[in-house]
Amino acid sequence: MHISPIAAPDYQALFDAAPAPCLVVTATLHVASVNQAYLQATKTVRDDIAGRYLFDVFPDNPADPSATGVANLRASLQRVLQDRCADTMAVQRYRIPVATPGGTRVEERDWSAVNTPVFDAAGGISHISLWFGASDLHDRKMAEAALRKSEERYRSLFESIDEGFCIIRMVFDERGHPVDYVFCATNPSFRHQTGLVDAVGRSMRELAPEHESHWFDIYGRVATTGEPLRFENQARALDRWFDVFAFRIEEDDGPRVALLFKDITEQKRMTETLRRSESAAIESARQAESERYRLDALLQAAPVGIVVSDAKGAILLANAAHRQLWGERQPGATDVDQFDAWKGWWADHSERHGRLLGPREWTTARILDGEQHPRDLVTIESFDVPPVRRTVLITGAPVRDREGAIVGAVVAQMDISDRIKAEDALRQADRRKDEFLAMLAHELRNPLAPIAAAADLLALGKADEARNRQTSGIIARQVKHMTGLVDDLLDVSRVTRGLVKLDKTRLDAKKVLADAVEQVRPLIEARRHALAVVVPPDPVFVMGDAKRLVQVVSNLLNNAAKYTPEGGDIELAMALDGGEVELAVADSGIGLTPEFQALAFELFTQAARTSDRSQGGLGIGLALVRSLVELHGGRIAVHSGGVGMGSRFAVRLPRLDDVAANVVLEAGPAATHGACRKLKVMVVDDNADAAQMLGIVVEAMGHQAIVVNHPRRAIERSRIDLPDIYLLDIGLPDMDGYELARQLRSQPETARATLIAVTGYGQEQDRLAALRAGFDQHFAKPIDSARLAAVLTDSASAT
Repeated sequence: MHISPIAAPDYQALFDAAPAPCLVVTATLHVASVNQAYLQATKTVRDDIAGRYLFDVFPDNPADPSATGVANLRASLQRVLQDRCADTMAVQRYRIPVATPGGTRVEERDWSAVNTPVFDAAGGISHISLWFGASDLHDRKMAEAALRKSEERYRSLFESIDEGFCIIRMVFDERGHPVDYVFCATNPSFRHQTGLVDAVGRSMRELAPEHESHWFDIYGRVATTGEPLRFENQARALDRWFDVFAFRIEEDDGPRVALLFKDITEQKRMTETLRRSESAAIESARQAESERYRLDALLQAAPVGIVVSDAKGAILLANAAHRQLWGERQPGATDVDQFDAWKGWWADHSERHGRLLGPREWTTARILDGEQHPRDLVTIESFDVPPVRRTVLITGAPVRDREGAIVGAVVAQMDISDRIKAEDALRQADRRKDEFLAMLAHELRNPLAPIAAAADLLALGKADEARNRQTSGIIARQVKHMTGLVDDLLDVSRVTRGLVKLDKTRLDAKKVLADAVEQVRPLIEARRHALAVVVPPDPVFVMGDAKRLVQVVSNLLNNAAKYTPEGGDIELAMALDGGEVELAVADSGIGLTPEFQALAFELFTQAARTSDRSQGGLGIGLALVRSLVELHGGRIAVHSGGVGMGSRFAVRLPRLDDVAANVVLEAGPAATHGACRKLKVMVVDDNADAAQMLGIVVEAMGHQAIVVNHPRRAIERSRIDLPDIYLLDIGLPDMDGYELARQLRSQPETARATLIAVTGYGQEQDRLAALRAGFDQHFAKPIDSARLAAVLTDSASAT
């Protein structure tokens, strides 16, 4: 039988596997090798100590001058080197450094080392092995110390905890059923937690005979099964509730049950009270929630914007109307200073009207500052794209706590844009009515002035037949003008009340244009305008009232002639556009602002009114034109590039069917009159009849009259004729009477002359304006001849 050779053992593996710690050093006491048990026992790393001097690795504790570990070990190793045999050391307390995450610390160890020489082939000592065979002594001592410390710790815990603690021994009957238990140990809190006194050595039945049996069943199950149990239960015999943790512990004479418990009676009472309170609170909250839902529904359905803020101004709640006012994109706000994201302008017509609100001027901010009953009119700009402006009425009130402190604000915002627009429209209508009445008074005074002057002249009885004929002609012309004004007013009244009856026939629109041109030609020629008429070669027929359509076109031509400076261009054009006929009047006149274009056809509307009334008119012509055009089933539009860019009015009528027409009013002249004996009196008025008549009256009073129709001509003549008195109309072209008076006052030649304003504007502010401009007297048309004569007489007497 073949026996395989036995392999040599791996001595390094055996060395590392040895359970006892071993350290091998050279004859010079440098560390040559260590096994794994040594590394574990000393908490060192092989690479950190290999090759180092033994006592550099494990020096004495420098903090302990009485340490002898190094000296004893050095002596033992010297004996091994001298005696060439093993040396067993007594148990040594040796302190070794141990590296920890917090740094190096010194740890005491109790070892019994056996130091053995290792010989080389020549018989010399090459190494010494240090076997620490009694290291378990240290571990045992450490374990005993730890046990004592643990027992002391748990005894201290047992004595000091607030919870009750006890150890019980279960009592079973012959059937193994738990029927009682005896207290083996209790802590000081036991009595406080249970109310039981002197319990150790006594049974529960003895201490509380009525104690419920389910307690015995629970603890018996823990004792027999070893399963710990945590529970809450009521002990009626003790009138208490307990929170208990029960677990089994082993004793030499059998198992015991340890109980860690706490009296939770008060907690249970509080829990029950809290439960009832919570139930009541839940019911109240349910009712409040139901009420809140109703209030929220009411809030969301409210037609006014409502927003609720806290004491800092942060928005807590906003209803649908608020979001509709401000838009869904509105930012949030956490305090009042963030209100600058909202844009609003005062709209209360006070001195702050139109000014942007600051963050702390908003109603919410002022309420939080304590202001009572705010009521604000504000024009707001929404966060919509594009933004929308609305005028809102904002009111609000503070939210107060029980102590009366302001903790928030509620603000309501009502959109009154439509009402404001309606009020603005009423104000505009009222303003236009007032302006119309002022214009009407002015237009009536203009023709009345020469008529009254003529009457005064005739009453003097000094006029010859030629002068009488001249006077009669002036009266006739002014009466005709006044009749035209009255007719226009009656026309507007009839049209607006629907009393106008159209006599519609089949008309050639070219004939309508020709008749209108014929009526206005004298005015066009007098103002030296160039008129161009552009019509199709063939007849163009419409259905309409010939008189009214001629009235429409003639009024548009009349306006063009009056509102175009002398020598201007006017074009009357007709064009066909599908089933419509367009009649357009364009001029190179004063033009219209965009604001006026939007209101041009409203009743009593005129272009920007100045004191220059040379064009005349009551502001009803274009409104009448639009009404007549619409009665013919047509429409009218206006376009202007702006002031000084001319205007174009276009009437569109159905071809061969319905027709439309417009009416324009004629303007009246202005007038003045005056007289004084032996004085040079200059009369300046662009209304030739009024100026001439007033001049006649002045001459009839025995004075020299110098009649001028243009203010610049008046300045030129003033330096030559040096008049004593000036009768100046206010509404003059190019330069109004106020400016003319200022220039006369600035000339040395005329600075001391008497200046009298003669105007159709007779209100108090007009009189004051005349005096501020340098006039000595103010006369409203028609002029009071007796008062004028007195003024002239006084002036003549003074000179």
